[in-house]
Amino acid sequence: MDILDSMVIRAQVRMWKCKENIKDFFAEEHGVSNVVATIILVLIVVLLIAAFWSSLQDLMKTLWGKISGKATTLPEPGNLGGGG
Repeated sequence: MDILDSMVIRAQVRMWKCKENIKDFFAEEHGVSNVVATIILVLIVVLLIAAFWSSLQDLMKTLWGKISGKATTLPEPGNLGGGG
């Protein structure tokens, strides 16, 4: 066989293998269910946050008010509660 003939045959075999690999890649569905489940969970979390947004804002304002209301003064540098 001629060198050019063998090169053509090798190129055709590589193209055929590449075509088969691409078909196998798109036919494979092992991880699809995990991806779909993850997207659905993220969508549920976003919808829950959107549904309770005003309640969450009120809760955070109340908590921040309690936290900042307790911190009215700074401790003295020598009195940091070390008990020493």
